[in-house]
Amino acid sequence: MIPFIKLMKRASPEKIAKAKSVSVRALVAIFGVVFGLLISAQLRSLPDRVINPIAPYTSLKETKESLYEEQDQLRENISNLQKSLDQAEKTSLESKLSKVELANIKTKKALAGLTKLNGSGIIIELDDSKKEQATEDSIIHAADLRDIINLLWSSGAEGISINNQRVVVNTAIDCIVNTILVNNTRLTTPFKIEAIGDQNNMYEKIISINNLVGLHQRRQKDSLIFDVLKNSDITVPVFDGSFDTKSESN
Repeated sequence: MIPFIKLMKRASPEKIAKAKSVSVRALVAIFGVVFGLLISAQLRSLPDRVINPIAPYTSLKETKESLYEEQDQLRENISNLQKSLDQAEKTSLESKLSKVELANIKTKKALAGLTKLNGSGIIIELDDSKKEQATEDSIIHAADLRDIINLLWSSGAEGISINNQRVVVNTAIDCIVNTILVNNTRLTTPFKIEAIGDQNNMYEKIISINNLVGLHQRRQKDSLIFDVLKNSDITVPVFDGSFDTKSESN
């Protein structure tokens, strides 16, 4: 193989110049192609530039405000629909039920303690005797309260409370040391029993010596406080306890 330098020496100056020109043009063309590819690749790899950095923030803010407005409108619509539903149920109930049936429903709700009641009835005040020496017969017991409540229910009571505790069908009245537990609330003397209902019948039943015999005897003998009076403006509160019928230990 003949060395390139020797060939160049043998070639004429015109041929050498022409060969160099072709080589330079080829190198320039190759370089141009490679440079173009590099620039194209770099442009493809660059992330899109945000022209206005404030634009995304403004767009998000407007979207948030729009969603809040839509949410408020939906809440208002739900509230209006609920009111309409309540009114429709009330209208439907009143149209389908007779006055007697509506009265029965109200009575049952009252017995369940689901509504606050106001009306005429009687007030019973109970307290331990003020004698210095306390005895078994001179103090109020849970059994005394239970006897009175049972008699009131059987005498036409529609709503009863003891020291502002609503008494319902499953109300437990128990003795815990020197306190009495009503609806899991500890109460102490004096006791104020308020009953709404058949005022005259309840009053007559309670003051009769043929009923609550032990209480009447202890009032006479041991000065136990046991007073009964009529009242035309009595209010018993809504039951705020639990309707769980399972027994609870304390």
